[in-house]
Amino acid sequence: MIKLNIGVDDVDTLSGGCTTHFAAILAYRLLQKNVAFADYLNLVRLNPAVPWKTRGNGAVAFRLYLDSESKLEDLWEEATQTLSDYVEEFRDPKHQPVLAMTVGDVGQKLKWLGSKALHDMMPLDVALEVAESEKARFYAPKGGLRGLIGALAAIGNTMLDTDYTFELLAYRKREYWGAPRCVDFESVYEVDRAYRDQMILNYDPETGRVLITPHGPDPVLLGLRGEDPLVLLEAFKKLRTCEPVEYIALFRTNQHTDAHLHRVESICDIRPYTCVIARGVVKSEPKRYIGGHTFFDLCDESCCITVAAYEPTKKFRNVIEKLKPGDVVEAYGCVRPPGPRHGMTLNLEKLRVLSVARVFTYENPRCPICGARMESVGRGKGYRCRKCGYRDPKASKIAVEVPRDIKPGFYQPPYSAFKHLMKPLERFGKEKKSFSGPIVAIVTKLY
Repeated sequence: MIKLNIGVDDVDTLSGGCTTHFAAILAYRLLQKNVAFADYLNLVRLNPAVPWKTRGNGAVAFRLYLDSESKLEDLWEEATQTLSDYVEEFRDPKHQPVLAMTVGDVGQKLKWLGSKALHDMMPLDVALEVAESEKARFYAPKGGLRGLIGALAAIGNTMLDTDYTFELLAYRKREYWGAPRCVDFESVYEVDRAYRDQMILNYDPETGRVLITPHGPDPVLLGLRGEDPLVLLEAFKKLRTCEPVEYIALFRTNQHTDAHLHRVESICDIRPYTCVIARGVVKSEPKRYIGGHTFFDLCDESCCITVAAYEPTKKFRNVIEKLKPGDVVEAYGCVRPPGPRHGMTLNLEKLRVLSVARVFTYENPRCPICGARMESVGRGKGYRCRKCGYRDPKASKIAVEVPRDIKPGFYQPPYSAFKHLMKPLERFGKEKKSFSGPIVAIVTKLY
């Protein structure tokens, strides 16, 4: 029995196409040839801060078994020809799809690359070195090799001993691409009510906005995310759609696990295009600027960084504005490089308040005779009561502690502001630690 890993990335373009859609088509063809799958299709979301991503920066890996080495070349030919045919339709100068294959167990260098690519930048020359070291074969139908990074990273991220979720993706027939998606929203609410504890981000309860349908020209009709693939299959049956679904595919994925976040020891260690968890002390009062974005400075003993909660995070900004200098927090998010009008900025995805500073206001003392508020008679000259005339040359302002309207704990933006990898607080405590199967319904063709 031969173990085989195939990774693919950068198939989608701004004009259409989708890496997961290609993966579903190829998986269906392989299943028709009785190729054995060792796992679900693995959808691995990589560093969302890289500047050249198309949409969600997702790569896909296949984990396969072959019963003879003689079938390997046939499988590779099937995979490369399918990719070549698929990408021919889409022309984009930034489009650099790559298919990669390794034989045997996933090597340590591939695992390292896969882990690094979740939260950091990965140069192409490093990926090429890893490919050579691991004897990886790869195919680039458009000539460019940037997709090799994601293809190898998907292979390296086995998710066998890390947290994961599932996503059921339903794909449109070709003649519907680009048209408005036809899904009955009331059925989405019904599904959410029935399976809420086992599903993730079906809709935003603050706005009523449905979140399972994308908005671009890609072939995806809808995506249901959750903890259990059987629940997703059952939920899909209860959705009402008014257009035909060509394929449905189940992916095991690192979505909504915070896999992209890497804890840094110091704010000094933060670099552009990385995704981090940074602990520090709030240095400045948060301020909301024109456009609705809210900013504050976060510092440790040596360095500071600007933290931003942008307008799409809506009410989350109200929480941020309750912070005060001296509060100790952890900021979760990805880092924007400095520009002509701003410094390096951490784009906030989640906030953990560790402790809140005591805040005081200072009031004039009250008159001990009549209880009225006294007034100052000059610096260092004490206070007098205008009501009864009492004077006290030694009196001073009195410190009064202000109740804080924010407590230690986690805070997150509304669901509509979530991106693929962000873990909602509702998933805390549901994290998985291993995977060993079983596998059901990897790909089904309905039309």
